[in-house]
Amino acid sequence: MESIIKADIFFFITSISVVIVTVVIIIASYYIIGTLSNLRDISRSLKNAADTVEADMTEIRERVIESSLFSFVFGKKKKKK
Repeated sequence: MESIIKADIFFFITSISVVIVTVVIIIASYYIIGTLSNLRDISRSLKNAADTVEADMTEIRERVIESSLFSFVFGKKKKKK
């Protein structure tokens, strides 16, 4: 009879532990999903910023190469025949 009482106590404690662990996993999943969503938004923003900077740097490079001061200091490109 005593072993049945011990088994009932064990299953009761195990059931409570499973419920608590499940609740903790659900809460952690909620925060992880929120964090991943924020990381996705940050990644998109950084990609857009990098694309903008790339376009600006290309334009600046072209302007510098076309400037007269650059041509004076470094000379013009010689065309190959």
